[in-house]
Amino acid sequence: MCNDHNHHNSFVKGAFLGALIGTVLGILYAPLPGEKSRKKLKEVSEDLAERGQERFGELVGRVEDARTRVEPIVEKAKETIETLEKRVGKSRKK
Repeated sequence: MCNDHNHHNSFVKGAFLGALIGTVLGILYAPLPGEKSRKKLKEVSEDLAERGQERFGELVGRVEDARTRVEPIVEKAKETIETLEKRVGKSRKK
């Protein structure tokens, strides 16, 4: 599962980076005067930064939701392990 998560993160990072580079190159090689190209580049970079922040906020929310759902399961697993350790300890003493 962890490997799938890392693979997904790498893909998302690569896709974002590719989109960013493609946009910048497209603007720089577009047949616009320098001032208009710089203005367009600034607008696009601001838009990308805003979308990146929104996506990051969504990701943080999803992680928090997942953590909230997993915490009770982890606590129950810890309790079960402690109970089993106590039982194994008692059975070894016999």
